[in-house]
Amino acid sequence: MSHPSTASDALPHKEQELLRRAYGLSSDAESQALYRDWAKTYDKTMLEGLHYQSPRLVAARLADLMPERGHAVLDIGCGTGLAGRELAALGFTVIDGIDISPEMMAVAREQGGYRDLICADLNARLPIADGTYQGAICCGTFTSGHVRAHCLDEIVRVLAADSPFAFTVKLEVWESFGFKDKLAQLEIAGAIAIVALDAGCLYADSPEADGMFCSVQRM
Repeated sequence: MSHPSTASDALPHKEQELLRRAYGLSSDAESQALYRDWAKTYDKTMLEGLHYQSPRLVAARLADLMPERGHAVLDIGCGTGLAGRELAALGFTVIDGIDISPEMMAVAREQGGYRDLICADLNARLPIADGTYQGAICCGTFTSGHVRAHCLDEIVRVLAADSPFAFTVKLEVWESFGFKDKLAQLEIAGAIAIVALDAGCLYADSPEADGMFCSVQRM
């Protein structure tokens, strides 16, 4: 979970409290409890309150690398479906989501656009066969209190050869959670090719870059 402190100060008290809890996540149980409480108002908080632009920007990055819109895409940490809806708007027709929160995915299911929704922990082996997807997206999951970079091994495993993966990493955990080093290791091992790593703004009102926008290709 990532957000700009300047914008969050203007949110109602209840929403500020949910954001505060997001800062302090330290276990899967805490994460599940938070998103159970937040599911119904999450989209309004992020889009209207915080002007969250990452889902749109990351979906556009994946679209640039994936001209075939009928191939299967995995939305990792899909939550309520913000990134999935952006993909659908760009013409993608086969989108599956995976998340640890059933309540968040229930909202995504109501919104439509997903072929399948999978409840699973990104810290563990994913219940998905090798090479299942031709593309993947992840927005807002690689951040404070969430999974570390080791999960990239599983994401790479479930991608088919030559498949793109577009994602964000909150800048403050880019190195401390191991994402910078892990991507370099995967590239050296020949598992991926790094297409682009760009610092940018996760929110339209961010005063400076607060995230890394990453595009890689499964080899």
